[in-house]
Amino acid sequence: MGKTGPMSYKIIATILTDTDQSTEGLDAAISLADRMSAHLDIYVVTISHTETNNYYLGAEALMVAEQTRDAIDERQKLEAWLEDRMHGELIRWSMEAATVQGPALTGYLARKLRFSDLVVLPRPYQNNPEAANLVEACLFAAERPVLMIPQGCKAPEAGGHVLMGWNDGAEALAAARAALPLLQEADIADICIIDPPQHAADRSDPGGAMAQYLMRHGTKSEVAVLAKTEPQVGDILLRRAKEVGAQMIVSGAYGHSRLREAVFGGATRSLLELADRPILMSR
Repeated sequence: MGKTGPMSYKIIATILTDTDQSTEGLDAAISLADRMSAHLDIYVVTISHTETNNYYLGAEALMVAEQTRDAIDERQKLEAWLEDRMHGELIRWSMEAATVQGPALTGYLARKLRFSDLVVLPRPYQNNPEAANLVEACLFAAERPVLMIPQGCKAPEAGGHVLMGWNDGAEALAAARAALPLLQEADIADICIIDPPQHAADRSDPGGAMAQYLMRHGTKSEVAVLAKTEPQVGDILLRRAKEVGAQMIVSGAYGHSRLREAVFGGATRSLLELADRPILMSR
């Protein structure tokens, strides 16, 4: 059966916050934008963190001014670095730069990123303290799918094997839909179901409806039903990805956003902390 007409991302976004951060997210975003003829929106955002405890008013005002100045200096360095980095790239791209107070970051990103098809970022919990906040803002506030790239990894390539965590839930379905442009490029998708409940609606054919959905979108798939041999589902998905040689994992994001903290469910958090290959999440 021939493949259906491929889908693609038309607007890809990435965020730079720090001159020291690894460039895997930016490099992967450029690579995908090039392959899919997408426009790349690059947001250069530095954050002015303000602790207001134990300062008398004048000192606090001075500190805020100094922190803001530092954040603006950092942003200007990033802008100059980015202009240099993008020189000679043939993709269509644009840059928007801002310095925001810490609490305003989520609202700023929610407004800007909601018009993106995909956000590409470095995987959090590595060396960038802002990365988890960025991922949380993208997933929960902007409600955008996020492709996270671990250090030393590149964007998933066309072809190859993709592993998809599947539990018949809304988040997993949102992630599958969000990943379709990448799934359509894959040779095969591994639909991975861990310890399905015996009373599940699809107990006679677990993953069958998802396999049919992917087939109609031109992606061949296999269903693997695995026992829950480890406490965290994320650990099982990672082990399976290694076994089958998957170049990317697709997963729903479980958890909720609360008081501007990154509050992820256990499966999501273990994947975010340990993934050794690109992981696409949505909710």
